[in-house]
Amino acid sequence: MNVIIRILLLVAFIGQGVAIAHVGHDVISNETALNIASKSVKQLTFKDFGYAVGKLDASWKSLNESNFSIIEVLEETYIVSATNMPKNEVIYFEIAKNGQVLGVKGAH
Repeated sequence: MNVIIRILLLVAFIGQGVAIAHVGHDVISNETALNIASKSVKQLTFKDFGYAVGKLDASWKSLNESNFSIIEVLEETYIVSATNMPKNEVIYFEIAKNGQVLGVKGAH
């Protein structure tokens, strides 16, 4: 079931294009993609940037590096998950290889 949800999320991410994090011209590393997702989560607790998840509640601020995972590395993007264990919620980031956050969606 998780595989189906992930595939649906990947398909849903295609075509979105708003940035809130590091945007450069060089190809970023896996570690940089994780850092961008971590910073983006914290930013999303302050403001709704127009992504499907909207503004996140304050519990998301307490996430640490173990709560972030690279789900998939595609030709043009990284898919990164952020897991909020106390709330049992997962959100997914689509991050372009240049560091632009293209989309953020929940698992619902």
